[in-house]
Amino acid sequence: MTRENSPGKTLVVGLDGATFDLIKPWAQSGYLPVLSKLLAEGTHGDLASTTPPMTAPAWTSFATGCNPGKHRLYDWIAREPDSYRFTPVTALDGKVPPIYSLLSNYGRKVVALNVPMTYPPVPVNGVMVSGMPTPSTDVRFTYPEETYREILDAVGDYILYPDPGEAYSDSGVDDFLERLYRSADLRMQTFAYLRQRENPDFAMMVFNGTDTVSHAMWKYMDQTHPLHDPAKSGKYGNAIRDYYRHVDGLLGGLVESLDQQTTLIVMSDHGFGPFHKFIHVNNWLIREGFMTINGRPVSQLKKSAFQAGFSPMNVYNQLMRFGFGRLKREVVRGQGQGLMKALFLSFEDVDWRRTVAYSLGNVGQIYINVAGREPQGSVQPGAEYDRVRSQIMARLLDLRDPETGENVVAAVYRREELYEGDYLEMAPDIVFMPTRLEYFGFGEYEFGSHKIIEAMERGISGTHRMNGIFLAYGAAIRRGVELEGSSLVDLAPTILHLMGLPVPNYMDGRILEEALAPTFQPVVALEDAGWTGDSAAYGNGDGLTDEQKRIVAERLRGLGYVG
Repeated sequence: MTRENSPGKTLVVGLDGATFDLIKPWAQSGYLPVLSKLLAEGTHGDLASTTPPMTAPAWTSFATGCNPGKHRLYDWIAREPDSYRFTPVTALDGKVPPIYSLLSNYGRKVVALNVPMTYPPVPVNGVMVSGMPTPSTDVRFTYPEETYREILDAVGDYILYPDPGEAYSDSGVDDFLERLYRSADLRMQTFAYLRQRENPDFAMMVFNGTDTVSHAMWKYMDQTHPLHDPAKSGKYGNAIRDYYRHVDGLLGGLVESLDQQTTLIVMSDHGFGPFHKFIHVNNWLIREGFMTINGRPVSQLKKSAFQAGFSPMNVYNQLMRFGFGRLKREVVRGQGQGLMKALFLSFEDVDWRRTVAYSLGNVGQIYINVAGREPQGSVQPGAEYDRVRSQIMARLLDLRDPETGENVVAAVYRREELYEGDYLEMAPDIVFMPTRLEYFGFGEYEFGSHKIIEAMERGISGTHRMNGIFLAYGAAIRRGVELEGSSLVDLAPTILHLMGLPVPNYMDGRILEEALAPTFQPVVALEDAGWTGDSAAYGNGDGLTDEQKRIVAERLRGLGYVG
């Protein structure tokens, strides 16, 4: 049976946060021979991420072929109904079935290992080992449930993901790197074991390390970074490159194992680049008169202390300076609870009746405080909403870095310019993209600092970019072609097509036909792909207990994300 008329198999390797900005020069220099081979003998191109390029919406868009307006995930968090509190999202909050479920419905065998936004695991025709935001191995994170024990018996150990927070203090860098490499090796061993046992039609594994090492170690590589230390760069300056080289070596065995029926796809959910400064969006909203602190004496006292510099970030920096960084979670806990509620300014202190906008989430997301939608909404839908939103958007474009005079906002969007679908109403009303994404909207806590623009003193030194990667290799793929205009949502339709399955009409993505070899015979797409299109029939955001949500939030904070 030839490749053209046989039901294809697909092998997908995710390199979280990988970018051609690093891969191509390192491949040319001989450090990445396997990726160099894929670039030369397959098809490749930049892969546009979601806006903003955050892990939860990006990986969900990959898996569903849909924009966030359809699948409902816009960030790591979502506002709880009838409150101004937020909660971490999981796979249960998604409203469109991922490709693992579609393939299972068609009877195809599936192995999904460590793919972000697969926790809690869903039943599949095969095996699923959940990725982020799995809080620990103490919860049920595999399907079937006994799979974790079987992995331990076969491989000996399994590490969910290394915590980049270890590398934020000098004493933890070496331990972080050791765990980074060990987790990669264990992941490949686990993947090999599951593939051999299951013989799947679709197998996928994600390396988180390409993302975490870039978050933690960018400053050592980048001589222009404000946190660059020449003395330490001698030891750690090649840490990111060396980890990429290690993963490249692990990919070699997968490439050698390919047969004529299998297409290999290597992809990332977003790119990466340097991170310099936070934008504390809620502070800007206060300065511009769009948010107001209430007049209660305790709130005014906290406001005065906040303006004088008593803030979570300042306290955290002092703890780090004296070697108590492990206490970060007691200081930066998020959303006005515990010690935060008692000591620091929080959303508990906002006068919502006189507030027209607020920010939740990462990069640059702003919500209008709409009457009838928010519990104490002050802005009427319609003309007033349009006026307030336009006013905020215009002023954002005037926001400047007081240190450099640079405009820190490169573009501002209305939500309907970015998203469409049944869950558009859950999207932020305004999304702005900071300049070069070297600035980043602060998403860990409502009022993390008393400043509006603040240089990062320690912690992450690199963060996400819009340009992910796509490489495809195999008998069904053109050789030596560079694609333009491809997006994360294009991968699910393309994978279904490669596997001889119809592409559902609800998907926003397209089949990347320009990547396919002339000998590959396309499948005529049918309307139905095992799902009715009724979003209420898939996904249930009420599946986690409060304690499970707390554990997930702690895990996300430990990884440097909002919680």
